[in-house]
Order: sequence, then structure tokens, then C-alpha cells
Amino acid sequence: MKEKRFLPDGAVVYGGLMLLLLLGVAAFVFRQDFSAWERRYLAGTPENFSLSRWTLNDDMETYLSDQIPFRRQLVNLDSAAQAMTGRAVQLDAWPLGDAMVEKPVQAEQGAMLRRVEALRGLAGDIPCLFLTPPTAGMLRMGEMTAARRVVYEQESALYDFLTAQGGFVSLKEEFENSAEPVYYRTDHHWTLHGAYLAYRAYCRAAGLTPLEMDAFAVTEYAPFLGTTYSRSGLPFARADTLQCAEPLWPVTMTVQGEEETWDHLIFPGQAATYDGYAVYLNGNHGLLTIENPAAAGGTLFICKDSFANSLIPFLTAHYARVIAVDARYYAGTFNQALREAEQADAILFLYSLDSLANDTSIPRKIEKP
Repeated sequence: MKEKRFLPDGAVVYGGLMLLLLLGVAAFVFRQDFSAWERRYLAGTPENFSLSRWTLNDDMETYLSDQIPFRRQLVNLDSAAQAMTGRAVQLDAWPLGDAMVEKPVQAEQGAMLRRVEALRGLAGDIPCLFLTPPTAGMLRMGEMTAARRVVYEQESALYDFLTAQGGFVSLKEEFENSAEPVYYRTDHHWTLHGAYLAYRAYCRAAGLTPLEMDAFAVTEYAPFLGTTYSRSGLPFARADTLQCAEPLWPVTMTVQGEEETWDHLIFPGQAATYDGYAVYLNGNHGLLTIENPAAAGGTLFICKDSFANSLIPFLTAHYARVIAVDARYYAGTFNQALREAEQADAILFLYSLDSLANDTSIPRKIEKP
């Protein structure tokens, strides 16, 4: 019988140390500044690193975590393992059938109500409406395990409480009964069909007559992998097709701080970038103005997040001027922008449930009385 041979213990230890050393060196040699699949900037090289300083040790750990070779594959493997073993609640987005959904929004009802009333106070005597869509997870509670369904039921109760307030346009029933998908599989934004349903609901509440979809030029861009996919860390996803509606009437769009003026609202060149959703309005802006001189209505003032980007092209049919303010990118306050608008005939507050509950930039942009 042949004698079995084993590697000496020292060889295993030294081999492991050598592998770690090579990976560490590779993290510096092949470092990247931006992760397109995660849509974020990666940690930069720590400066003045010292083994005696704990803060810089944390910086080094963060750097190596971001820059380690094969990081994407390792993250994909870990996320897939969590999903398959029932630990997906630890992920930033959860797999559900053929789609991925955001974690449920949690907020205290009183705090939400105070924020809503502060926004309502901004409008003063100007007619205002609130438009907040139900989330994709809320709409698909019936497909979830009992443990997950409980937290989405809490989110659903929060939505029902919110939309019961005066001036809110509820989309829950309309979205639940839709025969077509109202959300993308890989993104938290509503689809073109979802945006169109929201447009029709807004028109009913505002006393306007909505146009049919054939009044717009519809274009498609594929493949589209949205932000929910990026946050999930999961390797498997069936890409979406991004659909956009472009007005068939002449419009002009201007953005504060930019000299150029555009005669269109859809930017196909953005479809091939890491943020494909930027095809709408060329991305997010602090303050933009869209004009349609042929429209019968006056000025619509919108306080918004990115959900409004796909809805605004529809709204241009009814207003000579649409002014949209995004608190995340606007240096001034809502009150300042409203004063500069001179005369707003209507105000729309359009936020996702998560933004309305947790975006800290919103209350900071409201001037105290």
C-alpha cells in the first residue's frame, strides 16, 4: 500500500498568506473609481496609513472590501446564498418570482402627517394634490411568505392612512387591477403603463381630460437593468425593456444652471449608460422648466423625486409651463422656487412612499413660518 502524502502544514499557511498578499496587491494595482453595476463610487486609497491608528484601519478595510479582485462574483455568490437559504431580508432588495422588490417602507404615521401638512402649508391658497404610488412589494403581498407579508401589510396600512388624507390621489386599486405590469422587474420605478395610469388618475382629480396614449410617440430601449437590481447584489435577473412617451407637440426644456435648451424630453443616448432611466429628462435636475405655449392651462409647480420624470411628458399636454423642483439637487428652498415661478396655478407633490417618509432633504427645503 502506498503511503499517503500530505502537504506540510507550513506550505498551506504560507500559500494562504501568499494568496492574500497577491489579492491585496491586486486591489491597489487594478483599483476602480466607480462601480457601474452598483451605481456608486468606490472607496479611495487610504492616505497616511498607520497600523497604530484605528480610523485608518477602518478606511483600509473599507477600501479592500470595495477593491478586492472578483468582488462582484463574491457579492453575487453571497447574495444568491442568502436568497436560497431564506435570509434575503438582509439584502437591500428582495427577489420575488421573476422580479425584485424594495424593502418595505417603515415610518411613524404622525411624522408622515406632519411632513404632509408642512408641504400643504407651502401651497397656501394654491390648489394642490399629492400623488404617491403604492410600492411593487405592497402590490405583490399575496405571493410572499407569511413572515414577509406581515411587514408589507404594515406598509400597506401606512399607505392607506396617507391616501385617506385630503388632497391625496390613491393609485392602489387601479394598480392592483391593472392587466399590464405597473412596475419594472429590476427597478423601483413604475413602467410607462404605470405612469400613464397615474396620469389619468391625476387628471380626474384635477378636473382635466387625459389624452390617449396614441397622442404620444412611444419608444423602447433594451436591455434595461434598474436600481433595484443593482442594490440586490443578485446575479440573476431578466432584463426589462424601458418604454418612454414623448409629446408630439413642440416643447422646450430648460434646466437651471445650464445654458442649453432642448426641444425634446426623451434622451435616447442615456439608455446605454449605467443609469438607463436617465432617458427621461436627461436625468434628475434641481430645477427645470418645460414650456408648451399651445397648452390651455397655466403653470403647474411640482415638488418631486425621480418618479415624476416619466409622468411629466404627459402633464405637458395641459399646462403652458411645468416647473419641477427636486430637493436633492436644488440649492434653494421650495418657497424660493415657488416665488420665482411668479404665479403657479396648481401644485403637485409627487413622491414615492419611501421619499415622502425618509428623504431628509424635503423638510430642509421648506422655509419655517
